[in-house]
Amino acid sequence: MSNAEEKVVLILVGLVGSGKSSYATALEQYFPYRWRRCNQDDLGSRYQVEALARNSLRDGLSVCIDRTNIDQGQRAHWINIAHEFPGTLIYAIVFDTPYEECASRLRQRTSHPTIHGPEQGLSVLSRFARDFRQPAAYEGFDCIISLKPSDTKLNYSSAEISDILLRVQSSPVSTSLSWANRRGRSRAEGRHSQRGRGRGSTEQPATKSEEQVGLWRRVKEQGIGAIFPPQNNSDLDAKVASKVTEPIEDDDRREVDGQNPPFDDSRNLLDSLGVD
Repeated sequence: MSNAEEKVVLILVGLVGSGKSSYATALEQYFPYRWRRCNQDDLGSRYQVEALARNSLRDGLSVCIDRTNIDQGQRAHWINIAHEFPGTLIYAIVFDTPYEECASRLRQRTSHPTIHGPEQGLSVLSRFARDFRQPAAYEGFDCIISLKPSDTKLNYSSAEISDILLRVQSSPVSTSLSWANRRGRSRAEGRHSQRGRGRGSTEQPATKSEEQVGLWRRVKEQGIGAIFPPQNNSDLDAKVASKVTEPIEDDDRREVDGQNPPFDDSRNLLDSLGVD
């Protein structure tokens, strides 16, 4: 960090088996006087993770939220906590590990605090992949980066951990995921996700030049209304901003796909498993 006094809430985002915990563990190991890893598998519940995050921020430490954090609702818990400590920066690292690679890692796992066996792990992976939504600037992030498998390691050096932190700090609030597209099928919307253009699409994201060509084509065909619709959007910014701070109601129960093996879903699946 450029200023030793700055605190950061670093939110890791990614599927089960994508490599989040390897990074978070190394981050705390190499920089124990600056960073605190907050992992639900270790602590037992999201509320204990929240308590550790708050206490660590009060002590002047930065925190790394080591959970799947697959949609806006889950990420909002940590963004709201960051807002309780003025001046705290909010970063996101997206572990863009292909679905198939995550599945392969789960098949090889011999133990996990909250996932018992490959069959259940693959069921959780499928469900989380279906609901995954990438982080966006309007959620309240200062910086976002996406890491490919080639950027991640099982065992990091101190220099590699620092390099990734510097990449986050110098990156704009944008990220591009590819694993969902590689699977070759659409995704269902998450419960807390923002619905909008591109829902369920499996097309690769357009490049900047392609977007510009498409924009000018729409303007030529439809007029300026193609980009400035004739409607009153004066309160749109306020509504979007409110989504970041409004209370998030956890679902007491989640729908269970009949094709998935049964497991405890008495609480919100994301919170009851707390998988990494």
